[in-house]
Amino acid sequence: MLSWLRNLWTERVSYDGGLSLLWMDGLLLIPLIMAAFFYPVEALVAAGAMLLTTFLIYEGVVVWRRHHLPH
Repeated sequence: MLSWLRNLWTERVSYDGGLSLLWMDGLLLIPLIMAAFFYPVEALVAAGAMLLTTFLIYEGVVVWRRHHLPH
């Protein structure tokens, strides 16, 4: 039984998950870098807006979890 569960675990779990997330972020970063060559101010504004939005969503989730505890 344990060997069967261990086989299921090794088949379904990917150990390069963090690296694949980093590659996806890199794919989103390449168009921004290319746009920065031609439109530097607009690319800076877009990058700042994305960072601000990400920060606000993160902080919103933190506040939501702090004030809405499960009963």
